Amino acid sequence: MEKHCESKKRFGKEDGRTEARNEILESFIQEWGGRAYQFAYRLAGNCDDAHDLVQEALYRVMLGWDRYQTKKPLDAWFMTILRNAFLDRCKRYERKHSVSLDCPIGSGEGHSLADVMAGQDEAVQMRLERQETAKAARRALKGMRREQREVLTMCDMHGLKYDEIAATLKLPAGTVRSRIHRARRTFRGMWPTPAIA
Repeated sequence: MEKHCESKKRFGKEDGRTEARNEILESFIQEWGGRAYQFAYRLAGNCDDAHDLVQEALYRVMLGWDRYQTKKPLDAWFMTILRNAFLDRCKRYERKHSVSLDCPIGSGEGHSLADVMAGQDEAVQMRLERQETAKAARRALKGMRREQREVLTMCDMHGLKYDEIAATLKLPAGTVRSRIHRARRTFRGMWPTPAIA
């Protein structure tokens, strides 16, 4: 809501450039709004977050309109901004919600979250195993080059098609395919080998 009010203050005056921008954006939203929402939904995984991502991307487009090069396609620029808004949101979420199992809890002597959960049922153990798998996947992804991590995340984690990734990253579809192939091979090579008891 604050952003909406701020944008009204900033963009309230209707001069020739603002009117032209608004017409371009209105036309863009009518033509690409549905596709933008679908892309946001695939990234976010739910309706509310997808709606918020599209709104955030539109807000960022309005703020950065002076940087837009009109000879380049608006849809590719918008989708890049939308993707970046999603990545920013993921980083904020991880910083806010990460908890280590080794973190001490309460004022108890040496008790950690892992100690408390050790006596729980099998469902907790399965959840912990999934968390460990996710942690291993994050470690493997962190060890990869940025462009490999990016295409792998977009394709295998968010289910985007090659042509959607190509449009977002402004790359040929063949380049996207080869990057995904190399990224998967790198990821498998970085996956931890289970210890033999």
